Amino acid sequence: MIKMMRIDDRLLHGQVAFVWKNHLGISRIVVANDALINDPMQQVTMKMAVPEGVKLLIRSMDDALHILNDERGKALEMLVVVKDPCDALKIMKGLKDPGQVEHLNIGNSGRINREDRKVLTKEVYINEEEVQALKELLAYQIPFEIQMTPTSSKINVKDALDKFEQEG
Repeated sequence: MIKMMRIDDRLLHGQVAFVWKNHLGISRIVVANDALINDPMQQVTMKMAVPEGVKLLIRSMDDALHILNDERGKALEMLVVVKDPCDALKIMKGLKDPGQVEHLNIGNSGRINREDRKVLTKEVYINEEEVQALKELLAYQIPFEIQMTPTSSKINVKDALDKFEQEG
């Protein structure tokens, strides 16, 4: 079962690995990112951020979907981490059972390359393609918030998008 899918352009770091691990009670973290497969240095850094007792899988988007659709994974408590809303949508569309995702979350997103992005919240910058991806993710009717850590305040993604579109 996927306890949470997190969108974070930093992918995996201590905040995600430790704080969310304790909050969600996960035993597996799946990082789905095509570029990371060819970056052994960043993979080593991520492996160092994983708490003891948690298995980390770093996979391409397609390989991650293969793992997430495997029936044996249904009994595991997992956190899936992707880089942006478009990758999250690709995972959701590729799941045989999107209902296995209990929660969607955005941490930092789009802050690194802001050229074609607008501010959704102080943590999240989006472009038009990502606006559409967020709308499609909302259609799954899974709880979906922007929240850095389990103890920080939550911003409902639908409310943030509605405000974003009203302000144009």
